[in-house]
Amino acid sequence: MALDVRLLRWTAGLSVISVAWVVAQWPGPIVHPALGWLPVPAALVLGTIVMLRTARSAPDRRSGRFWRHLGIILILIMAAVVSSAYESLLGPDAPTQRSSGRTMVLYLSAVVVLVYALLRLPMGRRSSRALLTFGLDMAVVLAAAMLVAWYFAARASVSLTSVTGTSWTLFGVLLMLFASMFALAKVALAGIGTLDRRALWIMGGTLLVAALSGAAAPLLVSRPYLNDCQLSIPLSVVGLMLAAIRQRRAFTEPAVTRAKRRTRPFSLVPYAAIVAADAFVLAGIGDRPRDTRILVGGSVLLTLLVVVRQLVSLYDNSHLLVQVDASMLELRRHERRFRSLVQHASDMFAICDATYHVTFASPSLLRFTGERSAAAIDLRGMVHPDDLELLREATMRLATPGSNTTLQVRLRHPDSTWRWFEVVTTNLLHDPSVRGVVANARDITESRRYQDQLTYQASHDGLTGLANRALFNAKTAEAVYATTDLALALIDLDDFKAINDRLGHAVGDALLVEVGERLRNTVSTGDVVARLGGDEFAVLLPDADRNRSAAIAEAFIDALSAPVRAAGYELLVQASIGVARHTPDCDASDLLRRADMAMYAAKELGKSRWVEYGPELDAHAVEHAQLAAELSQALDRDELTVVYQPIVGLPAGEIRGVEALVRWNHPTRGMVSPAQFIPVAERTGLIVQIGAWVLRQACRQAAQWTTDLGEAAPWKISVNASARQLLEPTFVNTVESVLRETSLPPDRLNIEITETAVFGGGRALDTVKSLHALGVKIALDDFGTGHSSLGLLRTCPVDVLKVDKSFVDGVTGTVEQEAIATSISEIAQALRLEAVAEGVETPAQAARLLELGYHLAQGFHFSRPRPPAEIAELCGSERGHRGVGKPRPLPLLTGGE
Repeated sequence: MALDVRLLRWTAGLSVISVAWVVAQWPGPIVHPALGWLPVPAALVLGTIVMLRTARSAPDRRSGRFWRHLGIILILIMAAVVSSAYESLLGPDAPTQRSSGRTMVLYLSAVVVLVYALLRLPMGRRSSRALLTFGLDMAVVLAAAMLVAWYFAARASVSLTSVTGTSWTLFGVLLMLFASMFALAKVALAGIGTLDRRALWIMGGTLLVAALSGAAAPLLVSRPYLNDCQLSIPLSVVGLMLAAIRQRRAFTEPAVTRAKRRTRPFSLVPYAAIVAADAFVLAGIGDRPRDTRILVGGSVLLTLLVVVRQLVSLYDNSHLLVQVDASMLELRRHERRFRSLVQHASDMFAICDATYHVTFASPSLLRFTGERSAAAIDLRGMVHPDDLELLREATMRLATPGSNTTLQVRLRHPDSTWRWFEVVTTNLLHDPSVRGVVANARDITESRRYQDQLTYQASHDGLTGLANRALFNAKTAEAVYATTDLALALIDLDDFKAINDRLGHAVGDALLVEVGERLRNTVSTGDVVARLGGDEFAVLLPDADRNRSAAIAEAFIDALSAPVRAAGYELLVQASIGVARHTPDCDASDLLRRADMAMYAAKELGKSRWVEYGPELDAHAVEHAQLAAELSQALDRDELTVVYQPIVGLPAGEIRGVEALVRWNHPTRGMVSPAQFIPVAERTGLIVQIGAWVLRQACRQAAQWTTDLGEAAPWKISVNASARQLLEPTFVNTVESVLRETSLPPDRLNIEITETAVFGGGRALDTVKSLHALGVKIALDDFGTGHSSLGLLRTCPVDVLKVDKSFVDGVTGTVEQEAIATSISEIAQALRLEAVAEGVETPAQAARLLELGYHLAQGFHFSRPRPPAEIAELCGSERGHRGVGKPRPLPLLTGGE
């Protein structure tokens, strides 16, 4: 922009030089006429630069195109000036003002391009009525221009032609006159889109001055060394540069500023054109009748056009009045509709001043407050004290005119209750029709109640009302960063699934509710009790040192030791508890993981106890993980073997059967105890694969013994099946396939199961029934230690009861100690079941068991588990010393091994 202003100053200086030149040379030539031509092309060059710079800075294509056309016009005029200067200084008639055809063609080309550029100015979209009005206004302007042009042509054509030597000069002047009038009319009547209106007004005035300057050529008839373009062109370039600089400033203005610029609701151009035409009519009336008639006829034409234009305006006004009446009617309807909505709306509306004094209150607000007028309402006094800070913050956000904000606050009802409202406020203090802050309040009490309920449900357990896992994790994460003495207890009910399956989910749910209530009553305010899922609970203990966390864990054990009454049942509940304390190196998830590890350690130690996490548990977990990984490869590496423990008859001690037991001979660990790897196999699911392998090996061995030993071979082969195996859909098919593969009769196979595995019924019990249907015998292992129930003996197809070692140990003690073993023997005899005493370790136990009615036993007193070859040797030696029907007692009966 600074460069354009500097170029404008230079061009203005050139114009001053040109004016001074004409004034100085007017009396007569002082210096050579060529000097007077130099400022003209220099001004055109500077003007062309400004036009092209304006075109490049235009924000849209149409505006840039218009100013580019003006640059082309100046280039054409510069070529025409050079041609005219040559003819004036070096032509055959020099010095002269006459122009050749070449010069006039260049001037006329510039005028044609100017008209083309004006025609390409945007008009914008208009209705047919607006186009008619525009056409009439343009007709008035052009008719006036024609009268002026005719007058000029009639009076000045001869002198202008004689000076310039061609009639094309007159044509060019007239065309320039029309172009200037057209530009002014188009700017005034049609609008110019993105172009600046004031810039085009300057341009139209400049064109008019240029046309009038060209018409002044006859004044120079006696001074052939001067030329009208030496005066008119530099001045015209200055005007065009002013218009271009104004346009460039408009390009940098914000659109809002351009839109706010006021425009006159009507145009004065048609009326100015009529005044000008009338002036020429008055000046032209004289002694020439022909000229007078033409001028009067043109005046009549202008009058007719104005009459038609006024008729159109009257029609438009009447149509507008009809529309105004219709709009007013519709406005009154809208007002009545709005008033009705306000009168009957449940939402409350109010308009307040800057100090929250109510100036308008809707009927619903008056009904809510119980007041009769808006002035009696005290909005601040209605707001809940805890929400006043929200109101203050909202007031600060409303400081800017036109701003709005939304907040939720509680308002006091006349019945002294609090109602939640969502209030939308807008600052319209700047609006003269409102002059206040508009508030719209909607009662959301029920929505908030539902929202609070959903929030509670999302963060609490639906059954017990305790915190759920999500809320507990969030509280734990907060406590980790807020306190140093932090403990977490994880509580898992022992054998809950069996109760749930056996007695039903309703009883199980009632039990969980009661357990949750006991845990909640045990802790202090500030502690968080949660149900994480199923039968797993967790308690967060902020500010609990080691003594307090230990005391609470013991309190949990004591609270759950008392019988629980749930849905009419008296139930005994046990729980395994893991306690972990927060250390700087653990986060919330680590704390929960450590408590989980401690809880599983409590289960492995015998349940119904608590264990605090220590670093050794991490090592234990790593050991278990490594053991599981090595166990998964043990079958492929032939590290597993099957040994067999004899089941003997009493009192003779003959081998009636064997129980297959799996052993793991690890290449580096040596013999791994089943107590170590069987729980790992159960937890990882490897027990299914291992159990199938043991079953196949045992059945093959039983078939081999039959082939090798004949009648001396062990008749029964017992194989343990875990609860996990009984839940496998393919387990029955696996047993059937092995029996078919080994040709072992089904009645020689005993499948040993635990009471817990089938206590809940379901798929496990169905599997047992299917096995029994195949002819396989079912042995209930460790009878009396699980969920012992006579009903189980009725629902589950059992053939053998295996009495647990804990009851066998008491048979040589008091009557009370041997009571259970005695009862089991009597039950077995009554139900015609075989009873096998497990864990017999002394001759006294064997003798007492025989007195109690037991005829089958197994234990270290008779034999430890042996490999297949040693079992074959025992059976072979027994056959060599046995007569027909006379079994020989094993040597182990008298001394053991």
